Amino acid sequence: MEVAVSFLIMMWAAREAMNGGFHIIPNPLFIPMALFAGVVLVQISLHLTAYWYATWSKGLLWGGYAGLFFLTSQVLHRQRWILVFGRFCVGYGFLLSLFAIVQQFTSNGKIYWVVSNRYGGWIYGPYVNHAHYAGLMEMLVPFPLVLAIASRAGRPSRAFFLFAALVMCSTIFLSESLGGMIAFVTELAVLTLILFRNRSSAYREILLIGVLCIALVAWLAWLRPAGLVERFARLLNPIADAGATGRIAIVKDSLRMLRVHPILGWGLGTFPVVYPSFRSFFTNLWVNEAHNDYLQTLVETGIVGFAIAAAFLALLCREGIHNLKHWNRETRSSLELAAFLGCIGLLVHGFVDFNLQIPANAAFFFALSALVTTHSNNINANHELRRTRG
Repeated sequence: MEVAVSFLIMMWAAREAMNGGFHIIPNPLFIPMALFAGVVLVQISLHLTAYWYATWSKGLLWGGYAGLFFLTSQVLHRQRWILVFGRFCVGYGFLLSLFAIVQQFTSNGKIYWVVSNRYGGWIYGPYVNHAHYAGLMEMLVPFPLVLAIASRAGRPSRAFFLFAALVMCSTIFLSESLGGMIAFVTELAVLTLILFRNRSSAYREILLIGVLCIALVAWLAWLRPAGLVERFARLLNPIADAGATGRIAIVKDSLRMLRVHPILGWGLGTFPVVYPSFRSFFTNLWVNEAHNDYLQTLVETGIVGFAIAAAFLALLCREGIHNLKHWNRETRSSLELAAFLGCIGLLVHGFVDFNLQIPANAAFFFALSALVTTHSNNINANHELRRTRG
């Protein structure tokens, strides 16, 4: 991914040079991203990290995310290309969810029926961990859902988008990821609230969401996946769940880690290296992540890095809320709403899991963040500048 992003940036730079100069479309999230990179550079240059190589390697990976964020801001600006991207998300998510369902009911314990799972895990779709599949689907399912609600196309298109959303969201429940279920329900709740607040008569849109929920229950009842009822029962008493108990212990241990290095943390990417010295419980498993993206950011980058990350999320939410004004009248704003809902879903899931430590999910999250925060008024002004200089 890092090599691919670097190659794409060089292609973008060559195109800009051929067009007579670099015209960078601004984005409010550039500043917190640059400040966060500064924190990582300080950790590396002043050897304030528990393991230099881990911080350097993770820093390069996050540099790849930053490059992808930048490219998305510069390239995905025309409404036609944004619509292509939105439809790609629908098609990709729909096909991937179909594959995941087929694999679930015909599984031989291997990914793609071929790749052995050597280190354990809970396979679902192409992911070793079912919760990370749910994390990806949380970011994809808002696209067909919003297009079904806001689309000005005919009934066949609406029906397809709604069916695609049904199949995609059903795999979140079929994967039995509790965090994924909570995140998806949160997305539906936020979308319903937006419909109530922004339109005086949103009965048709609310009805579509209701139809989706009823169809989802019927679809899951027909498939009868083993273990889903037991997973729902764990939500009624989460403290008694062994996984929740382990996560609570990790939280307590992580706070003890923070007290040792509170300002700049232990170093980006060093949590799995440092944590064994603070672990308060016995396990023969390797605790590779904090199972909480916020807590892990706090431990690895300290109060300074966490404050910058919080500023990033605050700006993302501010811009996402700003885009809600015209979501039902403009295709671009509708897809920005879908991207914003996807970001909300992953951020909610981040309280109980570590999707932002998975490159595929983190990369897609930053691409969606760029789509949410790159405004059309900045883009139009940039195009005017190009025509004037030309």
